[in-house]
Amino acid sequence: MYNDIPYIAETLKVPVGKLYMLSNNYKPRKKRQGSIYENYHTIVIHHGRGHKNRILNVPNAFLKLVQRRLLDNFLYQLKVSEYSTAYCKGNSLLDNAAPHVGKECVLKLDISHFFDSIDDDKVFFVMKRLGVSITATVLFTHLCTYKGKLPQGAPTSPYIANLIMKQFDEKLGNWCSEHNITYTRYCDDMTFSGYKADIHSAKVVGKVKRMLYRMGFTINDKKTVFISSSQQQRVTGIVVNEKPTLSRSQKRTLRQEVYYCQKYGAAESINRKGLDISPDKYLHSLLGRIAFALQVEPDNSEMKEYFETVKSLMNT
Repeated sequence: MYNDIPYIAETLKVPVGKLYMLSNNYKPRKKRQGSIYENYHTIVIHHGRGHKNRILNVPNAFLKLVQRRLLDNFLYQLKVSEYSTAYCKGNSLLDNAAPHVGKECVLKLDISHFFDSIDDDKVFFVMKRLGVSITATVLFTHLCTYKGKLPQGAPTSPYIANLIMKQFDEKLGNWCSEHNITYTRYCDDMTFSGYKADIHSAKVVGKVKRMLYRMGFTINDKKTVFISSSQQQRVTGIVVNEKPTLSRSQKRTLRQEVYYCQKYGAAESINRKGLDISPDKYLHSLLGRIAFALQVEPDNSEMKEYFETVKSLMNT
């Protein structure tokens, strides 16, 4: 087997020794605060009362840089399924929602503990598709996993997850097409739409559960939702009953936030909401949400006005 490690080190612009330090999560005998060898740190995201906290294992700046180079130079050579709409260049939430517009009913399923269920064996088999040596395959696997799992905070993890799900997506997508059902997956959110009779007769939930079980995944039954056209059908936050649009509550929230920023300023708006964020970051976030609203509804004159208003507030 050929030795491609030097080529990989050159491509990633990291000496071979440092690559192995990163891949083994090496720590010096005398721990130094802020050392580059502290490869990961944990971040807990609080979602509020009644919701479970989200735990992220985030790589340090150096490892994150190496992982991004690995993603750009190697992993993007592998293509994900057309049914996978998350974490792909040029794709957005709208791409996931649009195929389900105007359907009689929408079925939404959620994969439990998606990233935590992806172990290093699954990652190893993805890396084998790159056609590198076994030594390089192992190195790539270790560079992209942490404690034998796919870390949710690493830049490589979302795309690797999509590659792991490629065969599943293709098989399920083809099966759905045969049953006149539309299917998309956005990370751990799976959406099915079509006629109520077709979805029920095909026994979609049972089919998906069996396919996921064979891969080591399970469905979160508490998040299974079946929505008829007489109700508001939302797919990844976008209403799809007749055309892609934001919900009234989403528009109302944006309207209120822009109003408070204009009247009281961003700092006071943050205090009112009880957020721990700088005014600059808050305005950037607000502008991003308005930009998304315009992506969903490009002709919305109200949102166009809000976009210009927030831009002007950022420049004051």
